[in-house]
Amino acid sequence: MRLRLLISLAVAVFLLWHAIEQFSIQAGGLAGVFASVWFVFALLVVGGNLSALLHERYKKKNGAVETRTILESRRKPDLTHGRLRA
Repeated sequence: MRLRLLISLAVAVFLLWHAIEQFSIQAGGLAGVFASVWFVFALLVVGGNLSALLHERYKKKNGAVETRTILESRRKPDLTHGRLRA
């Protein structure tokens, strides 16, 4: 998972770096709006990947339980259903 996040982050930063040369926020009209929205989404992608990387490190450090493990434990059928209890 960490490798995927690092690759995604590297690709996003490369695209952002490449787009800075191509797009101009100061351009008027639809081109300026498109460039602004593109930069906002690109920064969201970079921020999301950074957040996931930092959260993964925190999760491993503190030994947090994954949500999947909690959900799987809740889905197990109740074995006492239909049996007499002492």
